[in-house]
Amino acid sequence: MKRIIFTAIFFVLAGAWIYFTSLHYSGLNSLQNLANYNAGLLSKKPLDLHHPQTIKTSFEGAELSIDTLGIPHIFGKDMNAMAYAIGYMHARDRYFQMELMAYSMMGRLAEILGEPGVRSDRHWRPFEMETRAMALFDSLKLTNPDLYNYLNAYEKGVNAYISAEKVPERDPLYTVWHYSPGTWKAWYVFLIQWYMSSDLTYYDDYVNRQEVLDKVPDSVRKALYPAQTVEYPYIIPVAGGSKRTPLPANGVVSLFQPSQVNNYQSAPVNRSLGSNNWVVGTSRTRSKVVLLSNDLHLMLVSPNIFYEMQLVCKEVHVYGYSIPGVPVIVTGHNGKIAWGITNGEWDVTEQYMLKIDSANKNNYWLDGKWQTMTTKDFTINVKDKAPVKTTARYTVFGQYKEKEGIGYGLKWHPLQSGGAVQAFWKLIRAAGWNDFRDALRLYDYPAQNFVYGDLDGNIGIICAGKMPIKPANYAGGLLDGKVSPGRDYVPFDSLPQAFNPAKDYLFSANQEPGPDQYYFSSRWFSDLYRPRRIDELLSTGSQLTWEDMRTMQLDVSDISVADCKKLLVKYGKEKSFGANWDLLMKWDGKITPGTKESTFFRSFRQATRAIAKEMAVQLGVKAQPSFDQTINFLLHTDTLTYTGGRLDARYYFERLVKAADSIYAGNKQYQQSPAQAYSFNIPQLTFLPGFEKSVNGIGGNDNTINVNYGAHPVIRTVVELKAGAIRSWMVNATGQTGRMNDNRYFQQLQAWKENRLHETQFVSDPSKLSSIQQKIAFSHE
Repeated sequence: MKRIIFTAIFFVLAGAWIYFTSLHYSGLNSLQNLANYNAGLLSKKPLDLHHPQTIKTSFEGAELSIDTLGIPHIFGKDMNAMAYAIGYMHARDRYFQMELMAYSMMGRLAEILGEPGVRSDRHWRPFEMETRAMALFDSLKLTNPDLYNYLNAYEKGVNAYISAEKVPERDPLYTVWHYSPGTWKAWYVFLIQWYMSSDLTYYDDYVNRQEVLDKVPDSVRKALYPAQTVEYPYIIPVAGGSKRTPLPANGVVSLFQPSQVNNYQSAPVNRSLGSNNWVVGTSRTRSKVVLLSNDLHLMLVSPNIFYEMQLVCKEVHVYGYSIPGVPVIVTGHNGKIAWGITNGEWDVTEQYMLKIDSANKNNYWLDGKWQTMTTKDFTINVKDKAPVKTTARYTVFGQYKEKEGIGYGLKWHPLQSGGAVQAFWKLIRAAGWNDFRDALRLYDYPAQNFVYGDLDGNIGIICAGKMPIKPANYAGGLLDGKVSPGRDYVPFDSLPQAFNPAKDYLFSANQEPGPDQYYFSSRWFSDLYRPRRIDELLSTGSQLTWEDMRTMQLDVSDISVADCKKLLVKYGKEKSFGANWDLLMKWDGKITPGTKESTFFRSFRQATRAIAKEMAVQLGVKAQPSFDQTINFLLHTDTLTYTGGRLDARYYFERLVKAADSIYAGNKQYQQSPAQAYSFNIPQLTFLPGFEKSVNGIGGNDNTINVNYGAHPVIRTVVELKAGAIRSWMVNATGQTGRMNDNRYFQQLQAWKENRLHETQFVSDPSKLSSIQQKIAFSHE
């Protein structure tokens, strides 16, 4: 009897095991399939990186030399042969990432990830980017046939690799998500541009900003939510460009009454996203060269968005970072000029407050009469699940959105064009400042600050993009949707730009271009300290070298510590707030992991945000002042009195001190292991649990040049421009490949932590390359 019971239990458990391991959880493959020796993860083979290959193709005439870092050096007989080879390498190392980005913008992410992609698809599908991208690409036939052919060649190179790739050689992520690679389309290039724009320009905090405008008195708002700052190193040293007249229409609106509760749930904004770039002229360098530096701060995942390449053909010779899916170099140099980019953070998302007809919710008031919204239904295909239906309504502004009873028309300007691809296509061949400017005339989104240097010793910067002209008195909130939207943009020649300034250096760190009200975005919450630190170091340099540039990129000095000390003096006089605060008074302000001072200062920063939230609550608004503005208020103000209340700086500083002590005392882990306060994980691209990479030993925060908080410097570059020669050094945090079973996965991580930049091999002759691991030739089929 016992044997029968045991046998029955065994078969029940075995059946349950078979059943549960055959299920697909959250879009992932089943455990059975993943463990299958012939077709699961165990079957995946690393790429053969040691044997030369000859590939038959109609796009013959390109040769690839791939070095030990996985960097391809592509030598083509012409642009199209080169594009084909770029596509081949992008597909080999990053195709899953390329598809993920393109499908997310088409609102088809659920076809890859299953149910976890539905929320994203509900948001992006109504933008109809698929149709828009195809139309933009078709227009190139007439407007830019060479680029049209180039992108078609790239498409063929991508698909040549994908079609020839054997299943055991595929990126393991295709097995994890039980998905097979699809066919790449040339017009996906515009989807990748919009993907970057969505990451860097799509804001959803206008309702919260409108609440501040409606509820917070001007005197308080200027202190805690200033639209402009004083004593601030702007991007442009001297204001340039002609004055612009704002549009009279779509002026200021009001939404909130003083006691009205704001229930709007805005999408979170990562305020650490940004970057640094700077260029130094010959008068400030030891060898009388131009030095250019760039490090881009994004959310760090593996693989990150950038891919290092050298491209050589008779029309172009360029080196730098591409974005998989886009066959151009976006930051780097050619044989005559170099450039680097940072996010402009311009206000190119607009929310127009609408008046809706109470008798018909599809009607809205526009230009003195009721207009009817158009409606469109969409079907979202979900892997392993039934399709999901969604409906979108459209106004003259764009989609109609409604959340928590607040309805608005959404206009996202980056959706209107795809000029960035054409600009970079022209930029990689620029031979000087005028060519550089001509290329950037085509540039649209995401708005970027382009720093420039050339072999002739010139330096410059252009804040480039299509900036919609804002209406009179616009202050960063909602716009009036009762009148048709404006369609004018700031002319290129009026955009902020500088060339060979007297101080002989230029930089951007996502700060404001200049004292101009047209570039609203996250300015109310901008970092005041990082730009000041960069300016401090560059302004005192006179014998700078490329090693100084590299050292600057690692700088972890937080100059807000000096303001913290001033606060202790202001409110403490001869009083001691305790041993930890006494340590801060003697500290040099370097955010070095493992030190008690750095760990306690992290608690101080957390406490500052906590009391900023308390001040926002007292003011009756959701948006809290930034760390920088909170410190500025405590330092320069005693009391702010307004109708119905007052903000007492001493009260809030004393609250801050208690909160910091409490946070530090309550975190035993940080006390026992201070370095943990500045450790973080690099997640895998699809955030698979267990595949993240832990990083320790890096200092810095979002006030330091070496930003390490919500975002991180995903790549770093230094370029030296000297008459007759260009040298460059680069590092990529996660390396070249996105394949988790490749031994080059995370290959450059340790070098990135130490900022050991590798010197690039910028050569026009492939025989001069060294450390080549594999060669691939494309010959006629």
